[in-house]
Amino acid sequence: MQKVSTALVIGSLALMPLSAMGQNLASAPSASPMVGSDHLVFMGSNGNRVPESAMQTVRAAADAARQSPVRIEGRADYANALKQELVRQGAPAGAISVTALPVQPLPKAGDGLSVPTDRGVILRF
Repeated sequence: MQKVSTALVIGSLALMPLSAMGQNLASAPSASPMVGSDHLVFMGSNGNRVPESAMQTVRAAADAARQSPVRIEGRADYANALKQELVRQGAPAGAISVTALPVQPLPKAGDGLSVPTDRGVILRF
């Protein structure tokens, strides 16, 4: 009988932290944090224009900028061109922050064209 009661005491002690943890989780606030998303926009090789293929993402970011900040990271020329397009789409300029990455010459591929990945700009909203 003593072995059974000892096993019950040890078993209940082992389960105590789990039940206490469950209580802490149950009492935690249920508000979910705002989850943003990152998008990689490849700027066109014909200058600083946003390509048509990225316009749906740009419009979504412009809509989001009316509610919360939007961040752009990339080469200064491409990042600023993307910001200008967001403002054209109705985003408040003050809601958009631009972080320019260090300028490096765009490398050329074997066919003489610039590498598309170097024209990528990160858009966070």
